[in-house]
Amino acid sequence: MQPSGAYKPVERFCEFINVPELIDMFRSVADVLLKHDLHGCIDLPRVKGGRRQLITAEASDAFCDYQQVLAERIEAIENRKGRVQKGDDILLSVITDGRHSAIDMRLVWPGNGNEPGNKLDKLIANVHRIWRETAGCRYRRPDGTPFPLPGAGQLIFSDLGTISVEAKRGFSAYRWIKHELVRLGISAAEIAFMQDFKRSTDKQRLFNEFNAGRVRILIGSSDTMGTGVNVQLRLKALHHLDVPWLPSQIEQREGRIERQGNQNGEIEIYAYATLGSMDATMWQTNERKARFIASALSGDRSIRSLEDADHQANQFALAKAIASCDARLIQKAGLETEIVRLERQRAAHFDDQLSIRRQIRNARHDRDTAEERIAAIRADLLRRVTTKGETFTFEAEGRRVTECRTAGALLITKLRLAERSRAEGEWCVGRLGGFDLVCQAHSTLSGVFQVALVLQRAKRQEITVEPDLTPLGLISRLEHVLERFELDLQDQQHLASDATRRLADYEVRLGEAFPLQAELDGKRAQLTRIEAELADSSKNVRSTVKLTQEVQSAARPRSAQ
Repeated sequence: MQPSGAYKPVERFCEFINVPELIDMFRSVADVLLKHDLHGCIDLPRVKGGRRQLITAEASDAFCDYQQVLAERIEAIENRKGRVQKGDDILLSVITDGRHSAIDMRLVWPGNGNEPGNKLDKLIANVHRIWRETAGCRYRRPDGTPFPLPGAGQLIFSDLGTISVEAKRGFSAYRWIKHELVRLGISAAEIAFMQDFKRSTDKQRLFNEFNAGRVRILIGSSDTMGTGVNVQLRLKALHHLDVPWLPSQIEQREGRIERQGNQNGEIEIYAYATLGSMDATMWQTNERKARFIASALSGDRSIRSLEDADHQANQFALAKAIASCDARLIQKAGLETEIVRLERQRAAHFDDQLSIRRQIRNARHDRDTAEERIAAIRADLLRRVTTKGETFTFEAEGRRVTECRTAGALLITKLRLAERSRAEGEWCVGRLGGFDLVCQAHSTLSGVFQVALVLQRAKRQEITVEPDLTPLGLISRLEHVLERFELDLQDQQHLASDATRRLADYEVRLGEAFPLQAELDGKRAQLTRIEAELADSSKNVRSTVKLTQEVQSAARPRSAQ
């Protein structure tokens, strides 16, 4: 899709092959640790809905008119002869203007008025809503004392529409955001532009004021606010007004809020797109690149090749459109390609919903299992009797043994006698630390006779006994199991909390509507309209041909007939 909204077939890279070998080459010089590998090691806030939320705005009439202007500029550039001269229009300028127009038409047509409902105004409304809803949130300093000022903070990222372009374009998205937020009741002192703070000392002062709550909305670009901005303490929401070119820029942006030290348990990330513009396409391109990077870095050797997500184009329709002089056929081919892509995304969305249902079932099972184990371990803790030092006592056959070596030798002797007798069954061989020790003897399907030592906890636990295990080694192993009850309890509590957190994340996403359904419906409607126009044109052509044939037939001499 071109910046004008029209379509043009292009030749480009489509897939990587021999991916395992590529991964091996990369990993020979790099050690890779991904963010999800650190799960459980670092405390990160949970993203609302499990991912960024895409907010779309309908294209205005002025935007659609401007796309025609962009189409004319592209045609003029393609038809230009000779070398490009200084001051000539170039495609990059067209793309930049197309991206600016998707934010607000005043960035390309200064005389244009405000268009309520465009993505800039939707961002402003969303920022104001969050500012109002989080006005009472309280936060604490690193030493635990509360900050005197309440209120959560927000970041707004945009590489376009900055203050510096105001002189050239006659309008600044930054300034309009601040103007409208102030009009809605936010103090001007609570809003800051990152570009106004050049020196390190000034930046640090701004960060301190943000973390203290004196500044609650910070607006900047990927370059000025993407790295080194430590304002996460009270960050509640992050907004992408435009679309960066690279996944790394998105990662750096969202790394400002999804990081350690954020005192909000749940955060919100929003992206804004104008339907029919390059926004959605650029977001999809970035996500496709990010998926490939994640697959490559994860070291998954089962993947032999990675195709470009947009590679499944309708080649026949495209070839027919290129060979035709009718521009509607070219647009029809482009729409069909876009519809196929969106339908593929919708199918992936439905698959994701099925996966979410499975993940919910798994998370509930993990939570319930962990909670059962927690209850069982707590019951074990109530029964446990210490065996450390002089308190050691082993009971067997009415005897009380207080010496570790003797107790271990007695246990090993009972296990060896069971092996020699080859008598199958299960019987108690002693009691240690408040728990019975059971010998289990049975033959496997392959005919091998096995003897095992089991600690009769709430959940039976088998103790490994190697042939060369010493009596003291066996007692040490049993005491180690008894001493690990608290650690086992902590592990199960962590698993239960992790399963509960995953369950909350997935339940929020369950039942979500396909976010690009409006764009898909719009393109289907356009395709239906174009097909109807082409059908009418075809009827007119057939009627003209038939009439011509009838006239020619009537004009022939009778002898010729």
